[in-house]
Order: sequence, then C-alpha cells, then structure tokens
Amino acid sequence: MSGTGFTLDLGRCVGCGACVLACRLANDWPAGVVWRRILPLNLDRHGGGPTYHFSLACHHCECPACLAACPAGAYEKRPDGVVRLDPSRCVGCRYCEMACPFGAPSYNRAEGVMTKCHLCGDRMDLGQLPACVSACPTEALRLSSPEGGRGLSHAAESIPGFCDPAGCAPNLGFVRPRGLKRAELLDRLQEVLRK
Repeated sequence: MSGTGFTLDLGRCVGCGACVLACRLANDWPAGVVWRRILPLNLDRHGGGPTYHFSLACHHCECPACLAACPAGAYEKRPDGVVRLDPSRCVGCRYCEMACPFGAPSYNRAEGVMTKCHLCGDRMDLGQLPACVSACPTEALRLSSPEGGRGLSHAAESIPGFCDPAGCAPNLGFVRPRGLKRAELLDRLQEVLRK
C-alpha cells in the first residue's frame, strides 16, 4: 500500500454498522447517498464457513478509475493518497460511477452531482482518525499508512470476490482471521465459493 487507506480485520468485524452510522453523521449524507456499506460474505450459510462482514467505502486507489474517467476534472489525489471529489466542478455525468469497479461514488439526486468518501481528510489534517475508524467498537477498521503494508491487490488477493478488474491498485488491506480454526473455515468457504 503506497497511499493512505483502510485495513479491515475480518476476525474482528461483527457487521454492527457503527462505521456506516458515524460516516453518515459526520458527513450528513443526503437521502439515497451511501459512502460506506457493510457487505456480508456467506449469506447462504454454506456449511463449514461462518459469515464474515466487509465494511467498505472508497479505497483511495493508487490509479483511481474515477479520476481518469471524470471529464470535468472534479477529482484530485492528495499527496497523502486521499482521492477527493470537488462537487463544485462535478457535472453529474456519472462517468466516475460507471468507471469505479468498487461502486464507491454515489449520486446525489437532489444536487445532481456525485459524492464519495474523502477519508475525512479534514479530520486527518487535524491529526484525527476518520469518523468510521473512530467509531469501530472492535477496532476492526483501521487507517493504513503508506508504511503500514500492502494493498488489496496483494494482501487480499485470496479473499473471494475482491479482485482489481480495472487495475486501480486499491489501498485496502485485509487481516485474515487469526487462529487455526477460523482461518481454516475461511479457506473452506473460499473453496465452496469458487465452485
């Protein structure tokens, strides 16, 4: 991981939604706009595998597809890796939404512009953690620094359903469940999902 992003500990996330609520409250999402969501894995309860929860938002990619697709130049990437969207420059064409393989940009119908996670850059500038990270009661969601590890395309390539189809190099890492039994259960679930 060469930019700032998120790390999610799969053994700790319980899917409580505190991160989603904190993000909504801190950023005052309008109706229909979603910056962070919880996606469960193993909803069908395949035998031999528990349900894991993925807390996901913008991955602040190394090569953001949203930035490349925007004809208005509304996106910028800060030196620390945070990918920001300037709504005053957005023309509402939704090309970024179509380009992002992770579904991060969210359309604000009332304003006619796109919105997205900005990793609480204003809070980070003050030395604070993003609202979602601060709110996580199990410390499953963490902020990753450039020195802190490698991104999703490397660290999480074995997590089912998470690939990098557009070559964006997302700054999202996963910590596999600790303990032989839980790691074995995840491996077994991955085998079932690959079939």
